[in-house]
This record gives sequence, structure tokens and C-alpha cells, in this order.
Amino acid sequence: MRAGMVFAALVGALVLGAAPVSAQQQPQRDPFNGQFGVFEIAPPPADAARLAKLMGDALNNLQPQRPGVQDVYLLSVSLWGDPVFEREATQAEEILRNHLGAEGRSIILSAGGQGQQRNYPSASPDNFSAAIGQIGATMDPNEDLFVVFITTHGRPDGTAAIQEHQRMIGGLRPANLAALLTQANIRNRVAIISACFSGAFIAPLATDTSVIITAAAPDRSSFGCQPQNNWTFFGDAYFNQSVRNGDDMINAFDDAKRLISRWEREQNLSPPSNPQIFVGQRGAQMLRQAERAAR
Repeated sequence: MRAGMVFAALVGALVLGAAPVSAQQQPQRDPFNGQFGVFEIAPPPADAARLAKLMGDALNNLQPQRPGVQDVYLLSVSLWGDPVFEREATQAEEILRNHLGAEGRSIILSAGGQGQQRNYPSASPDNFSAAIGQIGATMDPNEDLFVVFITTHGRPDGTAAIQEHQRMIGGLRPANLAALLTQANIRNRVAIISACFSGAFIAPLATDTSVIITAAAPDRSSFGCQPQNNWTFFGDAYFNQSVRNGDDMINAFDDAKRLISRWEREQNLSPPSNPQIFVGQRGAQMLRQAERAAR
């Protein structure tokens, strides 16, 4: 088939039967055989040039690592083009940047969703990999900390779905993220995933030098992702209500989980999302050290 027909068929297969608007869920499809990739239509030349400049500036503006000082590098990513995800990624980035002292060491990638003017580089696989590669090449793997936040819809196989409206569709599997971090020699890391079935990210990423926080168990949906919202349930409870108000990031998980459980009961949402956390000993030490230094 012609490329346009292939793309149209793929979009139909991935988007048909989308989940209820209250849940961050998309049907299970994988046309990439486990690889990290998308089907993509090129943007118009002027838009392509602008997006390329945004990405180049994001990479070039990263501040260097300071020997003898723990630096925190932050990547906040919305992979789906509904406005709620870009809002969540940008607000979470601001909260984390201030909470962890990551000023000048932060990148936002976005699938868009808040009007025609794109303010952030595209959350394409190339850009996602490039951001991790640049951060990995800049930070000291022994003394620095990497924090990644991803917000999107999720699929029952644990894939974090990628979609820019009318342009790009694909997915990021938990094993893909684990491989990218290994290839970039990023060992000290915090990964926070806001999506249905995001608990699937824990096992592939779990190491002594990691902290992993997810919005749902591997077999559960998460809620609150209607396009008009400012936050998903998880993002609101974890970042907006807990971390913003002074909780450390590990204790904030327990507070957020209780709050999410209450909201789900009040709105008769079932089964509960059951957010998950994994805390490696060295990862917790690195995270708490960064929080103390930022204070």
C-alpha cells in the first residue's frame, strides 16, 4: 500500500475504540514489534524548521555538570496531543525544577495540544532519545541525578502511547526506556510515569540506584485525563497537592495515593488505579540529597 494508506490504516487501528474519556487508556496494538518508534508525517517546512530550532536550543541550553556538586537533570514529556498532557508536563516541570534545584538543566518535550503555536520541541522518538543522550553526555554518572516525567495515555501491555494529532503515532515500551537509559549511562534516576497500566515500567527500570513512581498498577487504568483538565488525578495529587506543598518526593507518593483513592471512591471509579512505587536504596539517597540541597 502507499505510505498514506499505511499511515491511515495504522491510525485507525490504534485509535479506534479509544477508552472512556475518564481513563488514561488506549487499546493494545504494537505495529513496531517492540521497538521504540512512530509513524510520522513531516510538518510543513516552516513548522519543521521551528521545531528543529526549539530542539536545538533545548539541547544547547543545558548547563554543564559541576564537578564535586550533585546536579539534577530533568526531562518532562507529554507524549499525547490532548491539552491536559502538555499542561501536566509543563506544570510538573516547574514544580520539579524548583523542588530539585534543576534550573538550567531541564528539557520539556510535548506532543502539542494547546493551540497552533508550538512552544516546546516535539516529543518524537528522535527528540526523546536525543534529550536522554545529551543529558547522559553532560551529567556525571556517579554524582548527578536524572529525573524523567512522562504523561500520556497507556495501553494494556504497558506501552506509553505517542500521538501528535494528524501527524504522529507510536509508543514507548518500558523496555525501550530502560534501554535508552542504559545506553546513555544514566544510572542514578527517578522515573515518574502518569498513564494507565504504567506500573509495567517498574520491573524493567528497578535498580538500587532508581526510584520509580507510576500512576497505576500494571493491570489498572488511571483517571482524570479529560482534555479540558489542568491535571490528571495522579498529576494533581502527586505534584500539585503533595510535592508543591513541601512533601519530599517519596513521602509525597503515599499522600497522593490516599488522595487519589478518595477521589476515585467519590466519583465511583472502579477498579481503583492503585499507584505504585519502587525505591532503590541508592536512588533514595540521591533523591533526598538533591532535595536537601535545593532547600
